[in-house]
Amino acid sequence: MFNKISLFLLFILIPVMLLNGCIEHTFNLTVLPDEGVDVVYRARGVVMDFNDEGQLMPDSTVWDFNMWIEEQEDETIQNVKASLRIENLADLDRQLDWRRSKTDTLNLRHRFTVEKTTNPLGVDWVFTGVVFSRGFNLSYGDIWDYVPAECRALDDAKGMQEMKSEDIEILEERFALGVIQWNIHRFTERFDRVWNLSATHLPGLRDTSETTLSIAKAGWVEDLHQYLNKMDLNEPTLVNLDWWSDLRPLFLGHLIDITGPETTDLFSRVGDAVEQEYQISKDIEDDSFNFIVKLPGRIIKSNGSKSDDNTIKWEFSGKELQNEDMIMTAKSFQISIWRAVVLCFLTVLILTLLRRVFIRRRGQNG
Repeated sequence: MFNKISLFLLFILIPVMLLNGCIEHTFNLTVLPDEGVDVVYRARGVVMDFNDEGQLMPDSTVWDFNMWIEEQEDETIQNVKASLRIENLADLDRQLDWRRSKTDTLNLRHRFTVEKTTNPLGVDWVFTGVVFSRGFNLSYGDIWDYVPAECRALDDAKGMQEMKSEDIEILEERFALGVIQWNIHRFTERFDRVWNLSATHLPGLRDTSETTLSIAKAGWVEDLHQYLNKMDLNEPTLVNLDWWSDLRPLFLGHLIDITGPETTDLFSRVGDAVEQEYQISKDIEDDSFNFIVKLPGRIIKSNGSKSDDNTIKWEFSGKELQNEDMIMTAKSFQISIWRAVVLCFLTVLILTLLRRVFIRRRGQNG
């Protein structure tokens, strides 16, 4: 068992450094009284994190886009700022859906709306934002279903200082073995997912017998176990963290054996897309998100943090977003001076008329 580099560092911290982009995303939305929206997006993080395949930026042909590098003592920071005036409230969600473009980056699934309604005294503005969960545990399984609960102690730095080194090594090894079991699960499930997705493009695949599919899947699972069993947990340099690159030929081979070489391209594209979807869902874990919304008038209701009379802020982590929908709501009231004046005038006029009618009737009765 090695001393300096633990199994816990090997299976958790190294993948985090390779896969998880620690990027801070900030969205500033200013709703204008004329029903337009000024959007400013900012991102800040280590350069290597922006180079991840799943990181997307706004389309520079549409947005006013700027990017610059900030050299710090121990790392290079990349900054991004993009701004856009959206003329129509109905276009807000579409303009923020960067997944529609080949230059897409963030891959946030969301729904943003701003509604404006008038009343006798002014205007009500209602903002609703939903950033949808990546559904990580639903898609890939909860890693803690495979890792013993006692391994959570490895997250407690203070508690680990009081543990014996041999006890820490035992927990690290159990954790690593649990991670392997979790990966066996998600790669096993990938067979069905790639097959079913491919069948949406090539419906004839659905005519394949269950027996044929079961045999092919069993062969894939056997190859998967053999690959993972070759890992030497005592030699971190021999553990390949990029498992899909190694497993891809074996995986595709079992699918192609069923259908023939003419489906090679289809299975390759679908398999790589599923892998990228996983990487994006994993990569978002260490990101952070700030949404700042400024509405006309005064905020009267929201589930965010109120920074001043008409500005609300929400903060959440990518880890929360992996398995939970983030819901943001805010409502403001913008008083209309002329409407208020007219209403007051009409109110006074009506009261005056009523008073005269009352006095007249009272005089007649007297």
